[in-house]
Amino acid sequence: MEKKSSENATPPAAAPLKLFGSWASSYTHRVQLALRLKGLEFEYVEEDLGNKSDELLRHNPVHKKVPVLVHGGRALPESVIILQYLDDAWPETRPLLPADAFDRALARFWCHFADDKLGPAVGAVFASTGEDQEAAVRQVHENLALLEAELRDGAFRGRRFFGGDEVGLLDVVLGCGSYWLAVFEDVTGVRLVDADAFPRFNAWLRDFEALDEVRETIPSVDRLLEYARGLRHMLLGLAGANAAAPSADAPTTAAAAPTAAAADIAVDI
Repeated sequence: MEKKSSENATPPAAAPLKLFGSWASSYTHRVQLALRLKGLEFEYVEEDLGNKSDELLRHNPVHKKVPVLVHGGRALPESVIILQYLDDAWPETRPLLPADAFDRALARFWCHFADDKLGPAVGAVFASTGEDQEAAVRQVHENLALLEAELRDGAFRGRRFFGGDEVGLLDVVLGCGSYWLAVFEDVTGVRLVDADAFPRFNAWLRDFEALDEVRETIPSVDRLLEYARGLRHMLLGLAGANAAAPSADAPTTAAAAPTAAAADIAVDI
């Protein structure tokens, strides 16, 4: 077997950490929170999602999105991948994944559920109206019911956090998106989390939001509300303009560009 090239080796733990992100991005917040839980110092670079820097695009040429973590000059994109890397590179400081192999796999499964099922459903509620929004709300409630069942009778029964007594990988992934539920409720007027219907999920979220590291990471509700109102207005306005376009097969360049930019920003949060 060939020896590992020094250029491909994991950077030393003491090498500097640099995070490219966006202040409103829940994916960025995941990495910020994990770094703070592990007590790791890092440099933060705020990105304008409507005008991304050459440095970000160079570090993440595949998806061209935040977050990107640069460790010792080597770049790593995708929030959940970054979280697992932090656990691998600094296993002795505040582990995010459990020691048991099955429990680790289970946490990864539910992280995928959060990004593949729950997150898109919440986003659809935010970006739609009428019957489409009603269908998206039902999907959110179905997904929350699955999490509630796991907290009540399943793998996470009796736990304060999904990770146990302390927050773990799944708490970070779910928690750094769940605060948007209350923001979207305020902006859309649609109730998403009913404490009576989802008491265990609601209790978990309250405990998560009370953590000092979380309070330090998540922006103020007022700032998030202002941002969300503006983004929803833009998305709905663009959706209406596209629906009124004479041909869906041949949108004008002027209409297509802002639509793509708005969708990119919406996905990034």
